[in-house]
Amino acid sequence: MMASETFEQVLTAAQAAGSINTAWKKFVKTTFFVPVAKPDGGGVKLLARDSKGDGSRAIVISEVRERAEDGQGSLLVALSGADVVRLLQADAAILVALSDRTFDIAHDRVAWLRKSIEASLAKAAQAREAAPAPVPAAAPVPSPAPVALDKPAPPRRPSNAPLDVAALKPRNVVIDKVGLEFFVPAEWRQSAMSNGLRFHDDSSGTRLEVSGYLRPDVSLGKWIDTRLALVRHDMPYLTQAGEATEIHGDDWRDRVKGKAIELTGTFPGDECESRYLLACVRTDDVVVAIAIRAPADVFEQQRSLFKWFLSRVDIRRMSAPEPYRVSAAAGSYEQAHEAGADPGVFGMSMEGRIGRLRALAYSLPLMLAMGVLGIVAAVLIPKATILGVVLLIAGAVYSLYSWVRLMVLRLHDVNLSGKWLLGFILAIGLGGALGNHNFVLVASLIFWIGSMVIYCLVPGTDGDNDYGEAPGPNTTLVKVGATLVIIMQIVSMGAQAKMSGKGGYNATRAKQSAWTAPAGGMAIRFPGQSIGGAKASAMPHGPAGMRQFAGNAGATA
Repeated sequence: MMASETFEQVLTAAQAAGSINTAWKKFVKTTFFVPVAKPDGGGVKLLARDSKGDGSRAIVISEVRERAEDGQGSLLVALSGADVVRLLQADAAILVALSDRTFDIAHDRVAWLRKSIEASLAKAAQAREAAPAPVPAAAPVPSPAPVALDKPAPPRRPSNAPLDVAALKPRNVVIDKVGLEFFVPAEWRQSAMSNGLRFHDDSSGTRLEVSGYLRPDVSLGKWIDTRLALVRHDMPYLTQAGEATEIHGDDWRDRVKGKAIELTGTFPGDECESRYLLACVRTDDVVVAIAIRAPADVFEQQRSLFKWFLSRVDIRRMSAPEPYRVSAAAGSYEQAHEAGADPGVFGMSMEGRIGRLRALAYSLPLMLAMGVLGIVAAVLIPKATILGVVLLIAGAVYSLYSWVRLMVLRLHDVNLSGKWLLGFILAIGLGGALGNHNFVLVASLIFWIGSMVIYCLVPGTDGDNDYGEAPGPNTTLVKVGATLVIIMQIVSMGAQAKMSGKGGYNATRAKQSAWTAPAGGMAIRFPGQSIGGAKASAMPHGPAGMRQFAGNAGATA
């Protein structure tokens, strides 16, 4: 950066690059014209006024004198940006008048600048105190570098070093409304949120947010999906690093469950990459969200600290908890998730899980729909052939897709991917295309047996799995539907067996005739009546007899 560049030039370039950290460094070193009150022996007093008419106070400064004039004859003085920040009232903002616009610095950003400057000055003072006294004959010690916005480096320890909990001086924190209890280092600053608490470690830039809600109807899987959707919406610059992992507290046992997801990315205004850890914890009644943000290098150094923190989180049982209400944004995401969480009978989505009884119950309306479709097509085809055929084909395709969908949802319930089903179907189709009928027969048999076992016998995994939360309890309607499908299957198999018995060959009912060789050495029974006497016939090796028989074709089928 060239010293001759103005703050406006540096700011414009920084905004175009997507990070304005270089602009902040330029700001504290740039000289601005600033309106002040006339000296009264008490020092310089900056004139911050209600510039927007909403009661908020701000001071207008500029590198060009004419732009800083307020039209009220105020005295203008030249001050560095660092001096403006240090002398400005705590609740006032700064408006930097540029050539074609105004650059607004909100009061909370001014407070951040003030703390950064004070930390840099303190660091410079410590460096001067620690420096050895100059030798009289030697050249004077050079003055410290100009004020910079770099934060003082936090004390580092090896990443594999054990955590010294005593050195953290942990203090106990309780959020009574949801019975949430945990520990944080004593030096971390605390502030309130609408639904929890926020903590900030000034030395490392680590931020921690903890919030809890009374939500007995939300599972851990659904809670993770809801919070992750909020993070992706509010922080699109973050990307997920790996899958969710289980977390365990020191005294959780089976009453508390938790999972954590790590994300990475660069926050707006930062030059370095950060890590963002989202931890979701749940008991029977309360759900908790914990978000930890820190620069990437700090995060790696402090992993043991974060692990210790999560292990100390606990949720106490309360007789009369006072619920926090979920924010509007969180509610909208959660409602959207809940709306599609339980798969319906008819649909296109293959996401989610269904149990055995629900899979059987869902088969009933599909069978009824296919029956109605067949009747409608039979009525339409003689009168409107094209319409009837199109309707029949469309219905057949959707019915096939619906059966496959039910099987996929059932596979999800046992924590298996639907790709297994697709693989079998493709293998059978490929075998048929190649003319390998034996392979098709064996693969089809394996597929049918496996499908029936999984569809009707194998129970789903307990609790959440890779494909969502466990299906809800079976309603009376589901139980009735599943019972009807089972009864229909039994009746159908019985009817098929009866028809097979009527149409098949029954040796006891068929009329039989017998023929015995003249020598008595051989006897043959035929399902029919003899219609002619024996006829002699000459054979190459001797005489033979021949007799003709007639029988019922149905009896020999």
